[in-house]
Amino acid sequence: MFAGSLTSNKPGMLFKKTLTLLAILVTGFTSVIAQISIHGTVRDSANNKLLPYVNIGIKHKNIGCISQKDGSFNIIVPAENKTDTLTFSMVGYNDQKLPLSAIPGNVDVKLIPGITQLNEVKINSPKLVEKKFGESNYHALVQFTDGSTNQKDIFEIAQLIHLDTILSKLSSVNLYISATRPDSGTFRINFYGYDGKHPSARIVDKNITETHAIQKGWLTFDLKPYNVYLKGDFVVAIEFIPNSPVNKPINYNIKVVGSTKSFYRNSSQGDWRMPPHHYVLYVTALTEK
Repeated sequence: MFAGSLTSNKPGMLFKKTLTLLAILVTGFTSVIAQISIHGTVRDSANNKLLPYVNIGIKHKNIGCISQKDGSFNIIVPAENKTDTLTFSMVGYNDQKLPLSAIPGNVDVKLIPGITQLNEVKINSPKLVEKKFGESNYHALVQFTDGSTNQKDIFEIAQLIHLDTILSKLSSVNLYISATRPDSGTFRINFYGYDGKHPSARIVDKNITETHAIQKGWLTFDLKPYNVYLKGDFVVAIEFIPNSPVNKPINYNIKVVGSTKSFYRNSSQGDWRMPPHHYVLYVTALTEK
């Protein structure tokens, strides 16, 4: 009844609605074709093993994703970035850089394992004690919800650490969780240099990826088996890895006032930013008494 009345009595209105609908359809179609969709898998070039949790993206453009448990990935890139380069990176492997113009819609990327020279580390001090470095005071805090609800990419938080000038073995990384979550979370611990303003290149070439239950209190990553030795200034980071179809947020505490420098980024290969707060995040290290 309404459609018949509209056709016979108000043809102008029907014409306008038709044009509006066409405009919406054309806009939506234009939006779809203005994107580049790339999907595929990432493998180890030596053994053809599928690689999970590879960081994939355009550097400094905050466009990225991460490979899934089965090594598969899917990334949508705006057409305006078609002349850029897609970078694939993972701890223990050389970066692979592919121009977007040369990538087919479906691609099988193979990363070449990096060559890491392991030097024996000797600490001759007879007495070592475990000390905390970073922000370990979690009282009178503000609760903060991280960005790990991104279903296809990472969220990474970081803290500048001032270690002693003598080489020390790191024993743990710790983050205060403010609320329990019923399931677990997957994390990767990264270490970067510091250029005076932001985190720089990765300085520890070890894949420290672990899955932990999310319980209120200190979330501790035991570093002793990894034999990480550092000194001076560096940046420690916790990378939140999406590993399920639906990721519930992980709540952790922050301090509005603090003496440490904190950083975050919400995409693989993205730029680091400084938040207006400080993460309750610290490392422990075995140092001279």
